[in-house]
Amino acid sequence: MMRPPLPSDLPFIRRCLELAERPAAAVSPNPLVGAVITLDNQVVAEGYHKACGLAHAEVNALEEWKAYLQIHQLGEEAAAAATLYISLEPCNHQGRTPPCTDAILESGIGTVVYACTDPHPLVQGRGLERLRTAGLQVRGPVLEKEARWMNRRFETMVHQKRPYTVLKWARTADGYLDQGENGPGPRISGPQAQRWVHRLRREQAALLVGARTLLLDNPILDARLAGPPHPRIAVAGDSRPWPLNLQVFQRNPQPLRLPWPTDGPSGSGPTKSPEGLKSWHKTLLDEGLNSVLVEGGAKTLELFLQEGCWDEIHVIENPHMLTGKGTPAPAEPQHPLFSGNLGTDLYRVYLNPAWVPGQNAPDLNYLRDHFIPQPSLT
Repeated sequence: MMRPPLPSDLPFIRRCLELAERPAAAVSPNPLVGAVITLDNQVVAEGYHKACGLAHAEVNALEEWKAYLQIHQLGEEAAAAATLYISLEPCNHQGRTPPCTDAILESGIGTVVYACTDPHPLVQGRGLERLRTAGLQVRGPVLEKEARWMNRRFETMVHQKRPYTVLKWARTADGYLDQGENGPGPRISGPQAQRWVHRLRREQAALLVGARTLLLDNPILDARLAGPPHPRIAVAGDSRPWPLNLQVFQRNPQPLRLPWPTDGPSGSGPTKSPEGLKSWHKTLLDEGLNSVLVEGGAKTLELFLQEGCWDEIHVIENPHMLTGKGTPAPAEPQHPLFSGNLGTDLYRVYLNPAWVPGQNAPDLNYLRDHFIPQPSLT
């Protein structure tokens, strides 16, 4: 039967959210999911979905639960008294793995508490309904906005049929990305900002740059300062071959190639085209990539900005660097969600107006805390 959540449910659901975020983009295109099992209000088993194609969070937690029962020589009565907390409604269909509802029912656990329902068309409440029909007590939602925000990449993929899109650039105090045709010039951002950017990379399934940026900067484009997973590399440009000695090929022998939109059937020149973006979106989703971090160059960033096709923008500014010339940085939206410092650099975060704090996103305080770099990361 369905019951309202209890105040005592909050810390266990928060723990589910913490567990869920551990693998970052390794789960793409699946959602992030964490699970906790309690007995007498004590956590006795935990699990999370570690990567796409591997066991789901509930199954991993239930494996720990089985071991706990054996060690303490407990039986069916303990199972009936136990509670399974999950950050997302369990699936009720056969995919790469069997339905999680089967494993839950086989465990004999008597109560399930969930953070939010699964928006995927194959789920959408069916998992919870099966558990309720089988006689389990089901409570929720609990911390629903926080849970959906955590899975904003998955939700965007399901509802909008495109990857969740994060734009990022670093600029000088006088508004330039680089020194133009003279090359990238000195590094703009400092070491703290670089570590923070690597965390952003770890959280997105793909990292997109333009071919000009790839050739001029010769970047490595990984998340080494934050640890794996590393994003899949995609490059926007024409069909010309790339030099094989570029650093990016050390980890990505075959980056995704996204053809730049052309202004006519003859393909006589590049243009900014929403149809081109749709093609890029399809390629990324077909590859199982539900989020993308766009790091430049200017033309690539402007394509997403012109179409309003972005969810977050992260701008790092070196307030002490002046170049006097170069490639102008894109114009920033008004009213940043957060403005602060990353070491010696200025840092601004913008959230697309489609995300409304307190409605389809958590409140402003929660979001600001989410985007403020923690000392261990900076």
